[in-house]
Amino acid sequence: MNGHANGHANKLEDKQSTLSRYCTTERRKTPSSYIAIKRSCREKGILYEDPDFPAAAKSLYHHKKPNLSPIVWMRPHEICQRPRFIEEAAADSAYRFCVEAGELGDQWLLSAVASLALTPKFLERVVPSDQGFDAGHNYCGAFRFRFWHFGEWREVVVDDKLPTHKGRLVHLQCSNSTEFWAALLEKAYAKFYGSYESLLAGTTTKALQDLTGGIVQSFGLTHQDRFLTFQVLNSAVPRSSLLIATIIQDKDSKRQLRLRNGLITHHAYSVTGLARVRGASGETPLVRLRNPWARGEWTGAWSERSWEWDGLSARDKELLSVRVANDGEFWMSFEDFARHFTQLDLVHIGPDDWMMENALHSKQPWRAVLARRRWRAGYNAGGGPSYTDTTSMNPQFRVQIPRATSNKCHVVVSVTQCYETNVTDIKKRKPLFAIGFAVYEVPPSMQRLTPNFVADQKPLDVTNHSIAREVVTFFTLPPGDYIVVPQTNIPNLDGKFLLRILTDEQSNIWEVNEDNMLIKNIALEFSDDSTSALHKEGKSILPKLLLKYPPEVDASQLQKILKSNWKSYLCDKPSLELCKSLIMLKDYNISGRISLIDIPALIHMLQFWRLAFQKFERGHNSGKTSSYNLRALLWEAGCTVSNKVLECLVLRFAKNRIVTTESYIMALIRLYLAHERYHNLDTKMKSNPISLEEMTLMTIYS
Repeated sequence: MNGHANGHANKLEDKQSTLSRYCTTERRKTPSSYIAIKRSCREKGILYEDPDFPAAAKSLYHHKKPNLSPIVWMRPHEICQRPRFIEEAAADSAYRFCVEAGELGDQWLLSAVASLALTPKFLERVVPSDQGFDAGHNYCGAFRFRFWHFGEWREVVVDDKLPTHKGRLVHLQCSNSTEFWAALLEKAYAKFYGSYESLLAGTTTKALQDLTGGIVQSFGLTHQDRFLTFQVLNSAVPRSSLLIATIIQDKDSKRQLRLRNGLITHHAYSVTGLARVRGASGETPLVRLRNPWARGEWTGAWSERSWEWDGLSARDKELLSVRVANDGEFWMSFEDFARHFTQLDLVHIGPDDWMMENALHSKQPWRAVLARRRWRAGYNAGGGPSYTDTTSMNPQFRVQIPRATSNKCHVVVSVTQCYETNVTDIKKRKPLFAIGFAVYEVPPSMQRLTPNFVADQKPLDVTNHSIAREVVTFFTLPPGDYIVVPQTNIPNLDGKFLLRILTDEQSNIWEVNEDNMLIKNIALEFSDDSTSALHKEGKSILPKLLLKYPPEVDASQLQKILKSNWKSYLCDKPSLELCKSLIMLKDYNISGRISLIDIPALIHMLQFWRLAFQKFERGHNSGKTSSYNLRALLWEAGCTVSNKVLECLVLRFAKNRIVTTESYIMALIRLYLAHERYHNLDTKMKSNPISLEEMTLMTIYS
């Protein structure tokens, strides 16, 4: 993302263009390995055997051996006579989703898979249907699946050897014993996470994200405030969000139980609507749910044959009965819903996926932006709001809700840190940080959060910093200007993150960034006889230099000149490398020398930079400051830089998050040289092939 904006008029558009307008991407960096595998197997006349996830014990477990023995790996045609990947007759029916956990399978994965019943295009993306066990599909023992990982869809290829006990599948399986898409999907998912055992630590929330790429929020309903629960439902149901309700009575139990009220535990019910009815007992809010298996319906109040319907008008009966025309769909009161269900998962779907899935077109789509960024120690890893000196150094994203908008804007903000999936050795696994974000309301005139602002103003909203791969909040904002600050709970933690922001009203969102500018060209100012008193003072230096040195001096001679009175414009004695860099500022002929006439202006420019540095100096005359102060330091010296350039400067010139006076001057010299080179190139060429930011980055690293 290019941080340089050309011209003020297009600044908003340019800044917005630095953010992707999509929530999920499917990048194909290399040709699919699946195609190569099929070609190789066909040429050799063999069935595929996955070398990365073999039919062996290490694919089943790494620590705890399954309690079933022996486990035998078998291909589907060894289990039944005519295996099918997906039964064509059931491909478009609810029975396609009749999946069972088996003795060792996971209920949470089963729930996540079943929850895709209302979004067949999403399942097709994860489980491509153009594969099978017959010659028409060029069967070779290899099957492919896709899972979402940190903003990208990853293809996972497995062979079709499945773990069995006494000839029966032991993990996830279709109720139709000749269908194998569910068993193969779980095998691919186990490979994705390293082993079948790794799936035991999973959650429905995690699986829902892996299978949809959506932003997933999980609410525990047992101790949740009822009003808040209803507000969440009321806000999410009309929008492009999937709502999955489950009943978990015993977390350690994998068995599904049918309760007396007809509901099934450890099973995914989709919330498909809300209504309010007025009867003899007053107004009652209702929740409409759907069981993708078309069985296991609610039998309590407001169920299909309950007496509560008798008190409604004929029109209300007709309206509500039409809305439960699908198999497995039913109504229940909100009170019963909140009492019986223990967990609610919201899957917020971005606009690209909304367009793909016809089943969502009746819902209001979200507007979305996405940004891939990183926290880097010493540059923008500023920590949480309690670290007032550095928290404003974190990446900042402006959300502008136009004041002409009368409605409050629903906003979903998600921060996902980069996470590993298939590292089974805990010691080798990169630990997750406690991450979160803060939202500040800011005046329209404020461009960027500052340490003073965050010290005086509390955030409008701060998430609890959680050691989780994703942190999400769903809230409403009135028209105004806001800044979202993704952060780790403590400073100086290096890591990548994915920021996704969804809004349901017109809004402008961009990353807070600056143009690469020299606000005032101090070198020219000091060269002008008529404007600078300092230059007149410098004339007294020049005669002395002319008596002692030749008209042009090299770096070692410049070092002697600057050493003679270095304390008045430097914190430390000038190094030879610094002097070589200073000569570059005026060495237009690349001679390695500088004219004595230019030295007074050079000295006074060093004095100006020294004064700027002293405002942020760590201790009197220490010659050091925190690298987090570099942006403000450059501003004091008359420069602004883009985020990318600032990051590059910190990488190049800071050491252990410290910037010395010399490294600060070296950074300024590189910025001056970059601007000069760009200006020269711009005047010589009709169309400049590179941007100022690109020129600056090349100059810093040259």
